[in-house]
Amino acid sequence: MSLMTRKHPAGNGAGVRDRAVAAVQQAVPAAKNASTAAREQALPLARNASAAIQQSAEDVATWARPHVEDARAWAAPRLERSGQAVSESIAPAIADAMITAAHKLEVKPARRRRRWASVLTTVTLLAAAASAAAAVLLRRKPVEFYGQDGSPDEMRAPADAGPSLAEANGSQPDAEASGQAKPSRQSKQS
Repeated sequence: MSLMTRKHPAGNGAGVRDRAVAAVQQAVPAAKNASTAAREQALPLARNASAAIQQSAEDVATWARPHVEDARAWAAPRLERSGQAVSESIAPAIADAMITAAHKLEVKPARRRRRWASVLTTVTLLAAAASAAAAVLLRRKPVEFYGQDGSPDEMRAPADAGPSLAEANGSQPDAEASGQAKPSRQSKQS
């Protein structure tokens, strides 16, 4: 017969519980006694270990003091010579590299405007002013001056047909060029 297939009596569960409670009741005092005994044994061991560690640390410090001073006396001149060698050989190279890097980082001044741009602007403004002045002068000319197609027509009125355009608008042609002499104001007044 197998242990797994055997039937357990119904009242057997209460017996197991009672046995477990009894075992726990016996184990609690034993655990308390064991912890007390362990504590009593551990305290002197811990005190002894602490004293041993403290004594060892003092021994090491006593031994190390002269050795550290010897090491410092040995290292100081070597460190000084190394510092001088670095300042004489490597430091100038590092300084040059730093200066070069600074020049590369430096902001370059803004490019100056090209001179031809300002000259071109000035010429353009002068041309615009000249064309405006020409337009104003052409508007002052009388309408008879222009031909049918809107272009100037100076040959339209013959010289013997009456007063010329120059006389009509108040300007006089060059007297020597036309061969005529204009009477002066003194002759008109007398």
